[in-house]
Amino acid sequence: MKFSIYLGDIADAPADAVCTSTNPRLSLMMGTGASIRARGGPEILRACESHPPLAAGAVYSTTAGALPHKLVIHCVASDSSHRSSPDIVRACVTNALACADAAGCGTIAMPILGTGHARLAFAEAASAMVRGAVETPSGVEHLIFVTNDDENIDPLRALLESATGQLIEIDRSEEVEAEPGGYWTFSLDAD
Repeated sequence: MKFSIYLGDIADAPADAVCTSTNPRLSLMMGTGASIRARGGPEILRACESHPPLAAGAVYSTTAGALPHKLVIHCVASDSSHRSSPDIVRACVTNALACADAAGCGTIAMPILGTGHARLAFAEAASAMVRGAVETPSGVEHLIFVTNDDENIDPLRALLESATGQLIEIDRSEEVEAEPGGYWTFSLDAD
């Protein structure tokens, strides 16, 4: 499997399948879920709202709505108490790769799972993701790690190159924006 890094919004990642990092209720109100919901449209949110809560480490695929991807894979990267762990993250990667493979996807883009609402340390989560991907046999040919933070590029590249022996390419969005805020986000700035 080829590995690379994409700096930008998960919704813009050049892949057949994109992943969100979510909670057991498949909430799309913050982080990568909010970006996918905002850009992909209400059918993605409706598909998630109609599904019962899932166990940590599970995945659920939905339509990609208005996005150019084949599907969205929602990775339950935290438990019901909004906690994550390397084991949960690794299970998400294994299950997302199996889901993408079953759907015939050659490429998959994943954010660094569990580092938002679940507050897992970036290095710990990235390391668990790399281990999960390297240890999982899959027909997926290319895994793209997505971050919207330029400060994460060098440590992520070093981790990937050390674990895989590959020279890791970095693709950058033309415009890197912060992920959308949560459902209740507001601004005090006057127009």
